[in-house]
Amino acid sequence: MPYIKRNDDHSIHSIAQNKDDDYPEYLAATESELVSFLSGQQETDSSKLALAESDKEIARVTEDLINLLISKNIILFTELPNAVQKKLLGREKLRSSLNGIMDNFLDEDELL
Repeated sequence: MPYIKRNDDHSIHSIAQNKDDDYPEYLAATESELVSFLSGQQETDSSKLALAESDKEIARVTEDLINLLISKNIILFTELPNAVQKKLLGREKLRSSLNGIMDNFLDEDELL
């Protein structure tokens, strides 16, 4: 390890543990080109994972914020676009099925 595959511009595209037709070139693990590739790849992968996790968290924060605004009568659920209403209700049903309780944020007189 490592054997490398190069792009058309001769930069490292990917690495593999074993030599084959796609990975014909061996590079020592201490080669600066390989070290640079690995450090950039690891940063990119960890950044993507962190961003994906952050997306999940911000989606939940946004949902909680909408529920708070509705509960304080700052906005009406029915003022939200239909697609948003459906998504919020769908998530509410999923959460309630996990919790066994329905925290319905609609008032008795509000309809979809």
